Amino acid sequence: MPTSVLCLLLSPPVMALGLLRYRHDFRRHGRTTPVGVALLLAAWLMPHLVLGFAFPMFQPPRTPRQWTGYALMAFGLISCGLVLWRRFSPAMVVGRDAHTLVTEGPYRWSRHPQYVAYTPFPVGYALTGVAPMAWTGVALYLVLVHLTVLVEEEHLEDRFGEQYRAYRATTPRYLLR
Repeated sequence: MPTSVLCLLLSPPVMALGLLRYRHDFRRHGRTTPVGVALLLAAWLMPHLVLGFAFPMFQPPRTPRQWTGYALMAFGLISCGLVLWRRFSPAMVVGRDAHTLVTEGPYRWSRHPQYVAYTPFPVGYALTGVAPMAWTGVALYLVLVHLTVLVEEEHLEDRFGEQYRAYRATTPRYLLR
């Protein structure tokens, strides 16, 4: 069995296991555990592996579509880096340092700007190749983002209660209401 097919078949169970453990950790401990972080990272790796096995990365762009793909990839990485730079700390990411609800900066326009900012990367990657499997990787990524967001929002509501509900009422989940 080709590695790309094996990776595609393993993606849903690995993603489900990672998300379920992530949710379990937040519900039980109010934060994630090292095992939860490892399983969530494995879940997040799966769509990228599907993309990577669809075609090799860093081929010189030859067509306008490929140039557009590389531009989107760069935009996604840079914009995600800018969003995370202001608020990133490993402790905050795993729920250990969540003393205040962040609502300023890019969080004024989206409750999850890091995911919005990064999304052009896998879309751009898919545009640089011709394999239909690449778009499966993008679809897996989008499903994973949404399911991760649901887990995080459940935790934020438990943690911040009315303050989070008021923020949720005025700020879109992604970009549009």
